[in-house]
Parts: sequence; C-alpha cells; structure tokens
Amino acid sequence: MLDEPIVCSAAFTGGVALGISLRADAAAAAGIPLAVLLLLTKFFRQKGQKKEKLFLFCVFATGLFCGMVAEDAQGWRWERAEGWADALRRLVRSLPYRRPETAELVCALLTGDRSGLSAPLKAAFRQSGASHLLALSGMHIGILYLAVTRLLQVLGNAPAWKKIRSGGIILLCGAYTLAVGAGPSIVRAFLFIFLRETAVLLERRVAAKDVFCSALILQLALSPPVLREIGFQLSYLAMAGITFVFPHLQAWWTEPAEADRRPAPLRAIRKMLRRVWELSALSLSCQLFTGPLAWWKFGTFPLWFLLTNLLCAPLMTLLMTASLLTVVLAAAGSVPPALLTLDEACCRALNFTLETIASMSA
Repeated sequence: MLDEPIVCSAAFTGGVALGISLRADAAAAAGIPLAVLLLLTKFFRQKGQKKEKLFLFCVFATGLFCGMVAEDAQGWRWERAEGWADALRRLVRSLPYRRPETAELVCALLTGDRSGLSAPLKAAFRQSGASHLLALSGMHIGILYLAVTRLLQVLGNAPAWKKIRSGGIILLCGAYTLAVGAGPSIVRAFLFIFLRETAVLLERRVAAKDVFCSALILQLALSPPVLREIGFQLSYLAMAGITFVFPHLQAWWTEPAEADRRPAPLRAIRKMLRRVWELSALSLSCQLFTGPLAWWKFGTFPLWFLLTNLLCAPLMTLLMTASLLTVVLAAAGSVPPALLTLDEACCRALNFTLETIASMSA
C-alpha cells in the first residue's frame, strides 16, 4: 500500500537525498512545518488510490525541499549543552576510583570523550568489533532509558503516575541527549523514546515501524545534511534490522507445551538459553544491515561480533547502570564505596573480555 509508513519514509528520504545534491541557499527551518504537516495529514486524509499517489508525491516533494534548503551545518548545536558536557566530564574524572583508567573509560562511555583512553584499549575495542560500544550511540541512551524506567516503576501504574513517569523519562533523556552533544545516533534514539512515551501520554498504541518511520522523517526534517553522516546511516540501518528482522528471528524460539511442568533447574536453563538466543538474534539482525556498509566504508568486518555482543552487552548494561548511579550520587554529594567497587569491577571485566577477543582476532 502506498500509505504504508515505510513507503512514506522512503519517499521522504529519497527526496532529501536528491535535494541535498541540488541544494540552494535558504533557511533549513522552513522545511520543518511542512514535515510536521505531512505527519498530521497522514492520519486525517481520505482513502483513495489517486489521493495516495498524490500524497506520496507530496512526501517526496517535501523531502526534496528540505534537502534543497538545508544548510551545511551538521545538525543543531547548543552552547549550553557543551557546558553541560564539560561539567559531566569533570564530575566523572573527579570520582575517587582506585585506577585512573576506570574514570577515563566511564567518561568515554557516558560522554563520548575518548581522549584519555590508552592506545591498547582503543585497539582492543576496534579489533574485537566493539567500537560501537565505545562511540556514543543509541545503545547508551537506550540503557539510560531502561534504567530510568525501572527506577520510576516505584511510582506505580495508575494513569496519572504513568503520565508523570513518561514526562520524566522524556525530560531526563532529552537532557542527556543535549549534554553529550546531540550526535545523530543519540538524537535518533531520543526521537524513538519521545515518540513512544508521547503515545503513552496520549493513551495510544503505536507500532514499532511507525516509530521508526516517523523518527526518520522528523530527524531529516530537522537536519537534512545528517543523511550524509556515517553515524546516522549505521544507526538507522541497525534499527531497521531490529524493527523488521529481529521479531521474525525471535519467533524461531518456541516453547513446548510441557515447559511449565519441567523442574525448576531445567526451566532456569531454558530461560537462560532463550536469552542467549534473543541476544544472538538481535546481534545478527543489526549486523545483517550494518555489515555491508561498514565493509564498504572501512574495509573491515568483525569476525567475532556475535561473541563480542553476547559477552559485552550484559557487561555494558551493568557498567552503564552502575556508572549512572555513581554520577548521580556523586552530584548529590555521597557515593557508596561499594558502588565504586562494582563500577571498577565491571570496567575490569569489560577490558579483560575485549582484550581476550582481540587476541583471538590477531
């Protein structure tokens, strides 16, 4: 169907790509109201084959206009956000870790500042296929989103508290997006969160593909030149795999009818194996879309990407959660020594895992 979100977002992206190549001087912000209007008219227009074709042409034309009037600025920049990022880096580096390397790794993971990392550690990330863990990406804000969501679960599930929780999540994730520089993949992740939580606030259900396509249109409308950035391309390709391929791979795992009647140890083992399969399917879904582009751009392909993601994804989740709690408590004036010890232990475990996998790739 021509009114499918996938077709609409593809038409808009194609228009932006063509418009950038034919760009004229004008104000990039002029395309934003038109993009928002298209998103609204998508839900209120009448059905009909001719109208669908006309609407699809308007989508493409709007993308073309946004691309043509786009300026060369690589997205929006906020001076105050840069100050927040500097304050966050200073706070992380002031934490009383036993090893200076821990503070530099935490600073790199939370703020994207890799200047303090040693050359061997950077090489270990690169050779093990874990560079995406080091560079700020949607995964980092995704971990923040999960951590904040779980912390705010204490508010309960009453309608009023659910709206307060969604509003708080949007504000916190938006502040973090600004504080770390609002890179393309971070903005993409924030738009996903914003659209999902806005649907909760409006008490509406939203499909994953609608979130994907709406975020793509909005981000390109806000900053069309971002289409040329490799971070933007890899981020949306990875999410395309998660959105359109991962559910099918995940469905390959089936539970037998007698699974609930098995002994508790067997149920625990099967649950663990299912979690391993889900992580593997998630990694395969992303690599299926991002692998060809990474090979074309960088001439490399991580042979051990599956093992790296299986071992490092849980460690990253624990490390990011512990680091966020450490930073928040440090800003409040008190950090429990046990939390610092846990943070350092996670850093050492991650370093050891990456160095081991990198030695296998050598």
